[in-house]
This record gives sequence, C-alpha cells and structure tokens, in this order.
Amino acid sequence: MGSAVERTDDLVKEYLIYRGFTNTLKHLDADIKADKEKGFRVDKIIEQLQLFIQSYDLPALKEYWTYLDRRLFSRLEDVYRPTVNKLRTSLFRYYLVYTVQSNRIEKTQEFFQKQAVELQGQAEWRDWFILPFVPDPGQNHTFSPYFSRQWADTFLVSLHNFLSVLFHSMPLPVLLSFDSEVQRSSAAQEENELLRHTVFALQAEQPRLRKDEEMVHHKLPPYVQNMDRLGDSEL
Repeated sequence: MGSAVERTDDLVKEYLIYRGFTNTLKHLDADIKADKEKGFRVDKIIEQLQLFIQSYDLPALKEYWTYLDRRLFSRLEDVYRPTVNKLRTSLFRYYLVYTVQSNRIEKTQEFFQKQAVELQGQAEWRDWFILPFVPDPGQNHTFSPYFSRQWADTFLVSLHNFLSVLFHSMPLPVLLSFDSEVQRSSAAQEENELLRHTVFALQAEQPRLRKDEEMVHHKLPPYVQNMDRLGDSEL
C-alpha cells in the first residue's frame, strides 16, 4: 500500500503544478514530511518507533503509539483490542530491555516513575517493577526470555505483520482504488504480452517439428508400406 500512496502523492503533486496551485503544493509537501503514518509504509513506522527507543525519548514513544491507536487501531473491531494491548505492552518492554542492555539504568527507573500510576494495577506488569534492582536481568528466570534476540525479532515481526494486514484491510479512497486498478491492468497486459510471445514461439517451432517428423518417416524401410502383403516367413 505504501508504494500506491507514494505514486498517488506524486500524481497529485503533478496535477497541482499543472494547475499552478503552488501554495497548495507547499502545504502538501509540508504535510507529507510531517506524516506520522509515513505514507502507510510499515517499515518507516517501525523505524520511527525504534528511533524514539534508541534516543530514550519515552514521551515521544508514548505519544506516537497513542496517535497510531487513535488514528488506526481504534477503528478496529473490539475483538482486536487484546492484540493491540499486547503489542503496546511488548513495545514498552522492548524499550526497557534496550535501556538495560545499553546500561542506562536511570532511564529504566525513569520509565517506572512516570508509568507507575498507569501500570501498577496491571497484572502483566506486576513483576516488572523490580527490574531496575535486578543485577543481571538477562540471567533472571522472569526476564531472561525478553533479553533474547528471538523475542525481539518475534515482537518486531508481529508488529510489522499486524500493521501490514491493517493497512491492506483499510477501505481505499477513490484515488488509491484507481491506482490499484491501474496496477492490475498493467500486470494483466504484461501477462498477455508474455503469453503472446509464447504463442509466437510455439508457432515458429511447428514447421521444425513437422520437418523432424518427415525425416523420421524417410528413414523407414520402403517394404514397410507393403507389410500387409508379406507372409509370416518373410518378416
């Protein structure tokens, strides 16, 4: 979907330039640069989340997830709310693991200081409040699974897949629907062209095949044509 949005943005820009709507074009460019949905490109959204984590910007991380929740996740049916909540929990745990692995324990403590009121009543966070005081969380039976590369990769893939499915399931505006039809039409034309070349190749092959058949017939002995008149002793 991201590529379709990018193509459509370019078409709109081309139209605005054609019409001379320079002010509108400037505003559009500014909005695209500030687009938090990153043109519905999942890789860019995850990249932005990781940038906030790597810069220890907890307020920005929370604000960005809240935006995604309000703009995208809130439109989902209630049956998907547990999945969204689990992804949010995993995102904050991913942040905490990063603070510990990078030896920024003050950032680990800061997280619980700022999130204590919100998290202290949630069962999934009950054991995590001792994290800043555990000497080696990677070796602790409670926290060790979250410090593995496998857990981090699984979380990122799960988030990527969830966002991808969400974007592909969203109803498209007319412009994006038109782009989809154009892409399908182009794909069909390419397939037809490939089939046409295949047919031409087969047609060109037929004379050679017929010639090969004739060559095989010429190699047969002449008496075979009169085999019905030969006696058994002559065979």
